[in-house]
Amino acid sequence: MYSLKLRAFPKVFGPVARLLRIGDIDDQVEACRRVFASETLWTVVRGSNLEEGPSQGLPVWSRRVGDPVLAGNLTRRIDFALFMVEALTDVELVCEAPAIVGCRTSSARTHTPSR
Repeated sequence: MYSLKLRAFPKVFGPVARLLRIGDIDDQVEACRRVFASETLWTVVRGSNLEEGPSQGLPVWSRRVGDPVLAGNLTRRIDFALFMVEALTDVELVCEAPAIVGCRTSSARTHTPSR
């Protein structure tokens, strides 16, 4: 599911970020590891950068982090929340870790089929 590059990122840059006091993702990595290993029904949503503003609609998602649809890397906060609520009832998202992006980003408009 994750590329070697993405798996290596926290191992290489985690210590650097901690040293510079700009971030520590060890807790997030451990939380995801535990969720993925659990026997409960779960969904872990991998968000993009968040922005304020009115809703633009339900974000688009992909199973693959490197998917071109995600290149826009921006989602409205309200739309992130809408997706979280949607994930509670969408059986397609059970035991998945979808990455999301706003439905009006250029990448979403370019790489999402017309509805």
